[in-house]
Amino acid sequence: MNILLTGASGFLGSRIYRTLALEHTITTLGRTPIHSRHIRCNLAEQVPLLPNESYDIIVNVAGKAHSVPRTALERADYQRINVQGTVHFLTALEYLSILPKSLVHISTVLVYGCSMGELLPETTPLQATDAYGFSKIEAEMLMCEWAERKGIRLSILRLPLIVAEQPKGNLAAMLKAIRHGYYIRIGTGLARRSMVRADDVADVITRVAEVGGIYNLTDGCHPTICELENALARYTGRSRPIPSMPVPFTKALARVGDGINSLVCRRFPLDSIAFQKLTNTLTFSDDLARQKLEWNPRPVLDLF
Repeated sequence: MNILLTGASGFLGSRIYRTLALEHTITTLGRTPIHSRHIRCNLAEQVPLLPNESYDIIVNVAGKAHSVPRTALERADYQRINVQGTVHFLTALEYLSILPKSLVHISTVLVYGCSMGELLPETTPLQATDAYGFSKIEAEMLMCEWAERKGIRLSILRLPLIVAEQPKGNLAAMLKAIRHGYYIRIGTGLARRSMVRADDVADVITRVAEVGGIYNLTDGCHPTICELENALARYTGRSRPIPSMPVPFTKALARVGDGINSLVCRRFPLDSIAFQKLTNTLTFSDDLARQKLEWNPRPVLDLF
């Protein structure tokens, strides 16, 4: 099977590449060369010139994430990379003499724009207004319009927190804080969050390409913040209990963090966004994936 993969140098893209390369011919596209079959291109700035080959599957993992914009320039980056980059990529596909059979697009559950909720399905309205979530809605819409116009099978995977053996982003920061003993639990830590293993996402790519549709992917366990913290503590070998801070005091501290953010245009470790993530339950249903894709994921906490 001949597969074109964008974003193969990223956290999730690299795992998808390693999985698919075991059995398929992979061409990668992005700024960082991966191997000999690589097309070097900055999708945010240019339309790539693709080899005029017949691709069975196109997998689009490229995009900007993992940061909260604090300036107009940072907010514009989401439009430039996630939206204009999608336009450039789809324009490049127009020049292929043989269009791909299937297109798999990696998206996020943040398109729903929800700060709390339980087992939200794929039919949840797309109401994100933040720079990242809104840019991902626009990218999804571009993909849907193009695939429908070209008669190509489209799959969209909406992912929550993605976890691997070497955590990245907020989870890496949590792990570091726990390891060095300065992490503090907020309240009881009983809020639940959806998560998914990167290797399970990689394993489902070729299967979803044969079916099409829009799917939330989770591990189905939706661990509490406390369970996640304790798993990371065991992973680091920490034996002492994690200290906790009362919710009212933490909420007030988060407001202080908001003020610091607005003054210095940098992310204070605790602000209202972080506070909501640590105290509100937000989970998503993966029932549709289990029905249509035989999705049978492993618990995220088994990694630690």
